[in-house]
Amino acid sequence: MFHKLRWALLGATVIASAWAGQAQAGLTLTAAGIADGFTLTNFAITDPGNTGFGPFGLAAANGTVLVSDYNTGRRYLFTDTDGQTVGSALHTYSSNSSVQAYASTGGKLYGTQDGRFVQFAADGSVDHTLTGVSAGPYLGMVGTPAGHIIATSNVGLINIDPTGNAGTGSYTVINAGLFPDGISLSPNGTTVISENGGVIQTYDAVTGVLISTYGTSGNPDGTGVIGGGTFNSFIVANTNNGKIDLIDPTLGTYVTIADGGTRGDYTAPDPNGTLLLDYSEGVYRLSIAGGSIGGGSVPEPASLLLLSAGAAGVSLVRRKR
Repeated sequence: MFHKLRWALLGATVIASAWAGQAQAGLTLTAAGIADGFTLTNFAITDPGNTGFGPFGLAAANGTVLVSDYNTGRRYLFTDTDGQTVGSALHTYSSNSSVQAYASTGGKLYGTQDGRFVQFAADGSVDHTLTGVSAGPYLGMVGTPAGHIIATSNVGLINIDPTGNAGTGSYTVINAGLFPDGISLSPNGTTVISENGGVIQTYDAVTGVLISTYGTSGNPDGTGVIGGGTFNSFIVANTNNGKIDLIDPTLGTYVTIADGGTRGDYTAPDPNGTLLLDYSEGVYRLSIAGGSIGGGSVPEPASLLLLSAGAAGVSLVRRKR
């Protein structure tokens, strides 16, 4: 995927027009997505009619969802229920998080403001800047089961301990040569899933070593790994082209499970087992019968496994046509 700032004036051409309950116009499930047991609903509209850059910062914790909208320059704290609008937001703030992602870990919300990594308060305001983290934010960010944050930065892929240095934060570099876009984490926290160079790549979360590379329908961005059920360890990939793809990490193939959306960007795991996905005009929610996406334990506890060992060592796979 091209860096986000190169797409500022492009956007997609289809507007999602129904935002209450089950998604209908705009981004909708394909026949394959329906057959595979996925459900797609509208979480919140933040910028009606927008087809360019929309929400980027996105994180859920403690029954709330924090959303930063690039186009409106606002940050909204919502209750974690579908059918939201900016009018139903619990709190609204000015945001200059730009195109950076947000993350949650240990019940806390993290992101960026004024070009620095920050921890947000429960009400969505900035609690404090992580002054102990000198690295500057770049694009992606994800929380870990250990209470850390893995983020892309101006010094590469890093691991942030927000409690280090007496609460001001500390960090270590995982891979100084890696500058991906959207990133997520396998449910057990051992594998980073990233968009890099227009493909999806997986990396060891400790050593930063490349594990595998997968193609998609084009311009992937945010991702989430399914835990449990028929599609355990499969990767969900959001795309700038308004599609959602499902990647089989063993076969190295994909199928498009949703289409017709505006510009798709980051994703965020919800503790309830669903995956929140950024689009130009707002945020959608994706769920899967019998499993969770990106974390959580709804509708049932998942068997949280590492990405299929059969995918290890794959350097590049052909795109499914």
